[in-house]
Amino acid sequence: MARIRHRIGPDTELSEGILMQELVVAGQSVPYNRPVCGVVSINEAREIAASRKNNEPCTYRVWARGVEGELIPVPLGVLVARTY
Repeated sequence: MARIRHRIGPDTELSEGILMQELVVAGQSVPYNRPVCGVVSINEAREIAASRKNNEPCTYRVWARGVEGELIPVPLGVLVARTY
């Protein structure tokens, strides 16, 4: 039986989404993850990530539960926001 993959879109309701912050050093994500907050959609995660003030370049990723309970990482991209 073939497994059906479900796509997580910008408005997909996430039952347990967690927004994580990752530092970026020389263009590469480093293994330093900081949980930011729980989110209900990718759009909400993007809004929260864009509104945060960061002292260093970072990238954000949402971890969400798939239909079968597996964790699915959804990258949001690199944000270079600095506070002075």
